[in-house]
Amino acid sequence: MKTKQRNNGSVLLIAIIVAVMLAVLTMGILQMNTEEIQLMQNQVYAAQALATAEAGLNDAFKELRADSSWTTGFSDKTFNGDADDTYDVNVTGSLPNLTIVSEANSPQSFVARVEADVTVGTSSPYIIRIDNLRINE
Repeated sequence: MKTKQRNNGSVLLIAIIVAVMLAVLTMGILQMNTEEIQLMQNQVYAAQALATAEAGLNDAFKELRADSSWTTGFSDKTFNGDADDTYDVNVTGSLPNLTIVSEANSPQSFVARVEADVTVGTSSPYIIRIDNLRINE
């Protein structure tokens, strides 16, 4: 006796459910990868701003080594040939103890701040000793 097979579409339904689940899983993985890439880019931009702020501090050290009475500072000085990559340097205090603050802005609008309390030597070339260094405080 022959039995009649019923094809009611259950295999098709299961195939559609599996395909939808795989699509959702793939979209979730892509979303996680996109977020990881964005986090990595933010880390790079923050490091770029910090490097620019440190360059401003080093530029101030260069000026102080040449002239210990230099307290002019810098305003919107470009770094690395990029007009959007700038730093500001302010020098406060009186010799031999000065405070140098360097703030940098990256092209992506990230900001970093480096502040150093320094002691400047009394004879040329003026030796600079960093007594306290604060980063992004």
